Amino acid sequence: MTTGFVAKNATINVTINAPLQSTTVPLVSIFGWIIIHQHLGDSFNWQLSWNNYTKGFGSIDADFWLGLDNMHYLTGSQDYRLRVEMERSWPNLWYSAEYWTFRVGPGFTKYRLEVSGYSGDAGDSLQYDVTSSHCG
Repeated sequence: MTTGFVAKNATINVTINAPLQSTTVPLVSIFGWIIIHQHLGDSFNWQLSWNNYTKGFGSIDADFWLGLDNMHYLTGSQDYRLRVEMERSWPNLWYSAEYWTFRVGPGFTKYRLEVSGYSGDAGDSLQYDVTSSHCG
C-alpha cells in the first residue's frame, strides 16, 4: 500500500489548430496524460449521435468524450502515447494497456485508429486484423 500519494488533476487549455479555425479546448491532464474519455458511472446516457462523437461531449470533471475531430487534430500535431485504464468492479482490480504510438485519422478515413507498441495486462484489444474481417 502506498501512503502519502495524492493524484493531482491539472486542467489545461490546448489550442487545437483545425482547418479554418483555431479552437481552445479545456483538457484534463493527470501526470502528463491527457484524458480523452472518462466513464465514471452508469447514469450517463452514451447513446448519442455520430455528430456528438465527432465533436465531443460531457464535462471534464465527469463523464467525458473529447471528440474524434479534436483527437485527430491533437494527435496529428505531434507523437502521442495512449494509455487505457479499466477497473473491474468485482473484485476491484485495475488493468491497463499502453501503446507507444497513437493517432486518430481524419473524418474521411472514418477516424481510423492507429496504435502500435502494446504493453500492459489488459490485453491488446485495439489491434484489428483487417485481413480476417468479414464485411457483409
